[in-house]
Amino acid sequence: MGGETVLVGVDGGDSGRAALRAAAAYAARDRVRLRAVHVRPGPLPGEWLGWPSMELYDTAWRDALELDAWLCCTLLLGGQGLDWEFVATEGRPADALRERVRLDAACAVYVGARVRSRWAARLHRCTAVDLARRCACPVRVIRFAGPGSVTP
Repeated sequence: MGGETVLVGVDGGDSGRAALRAAAAYAARDRVRLRAVHVRPGPLPGEWLGWPSMELYDTAWRDALELDAWLCCTLLLGGQGLDWEFVATEGRPADALRERVRLDAACAVYVGARVRSRWAARLHRCTAVDLARRCACPVRVIRFAGPGSVTP
């Protein structure tokens, strides 16, 4: 493999937790470092255009998502004896994870993907698919069928 680090995309959601569990099992089995990567959404168009009304927009939700992802990692990985680290970055998830693969010379990337109906899959961009198309290391997509999901 290409390196001694496995990356996992975490967002605090169910599919991210499923990917985190799978990546932790891989890291424990192969004795590699686990780096959990949370990608904060980039600025909204109004923010980088400097619109005055954007100052009223509450951006605390970004901090809450990051905290939720960190807590998820701490609860799932703490006490397992793994060498792990939490990293937060900003941007589009697939692009940010590809950049981390390059910086860390990662041997694999784990990402979660919700099972969606075919109609929903056509409407929404899927980070896992986007990442798997152009990544320098293997991408392992952990599919998670949450409550209320429609299996295609």
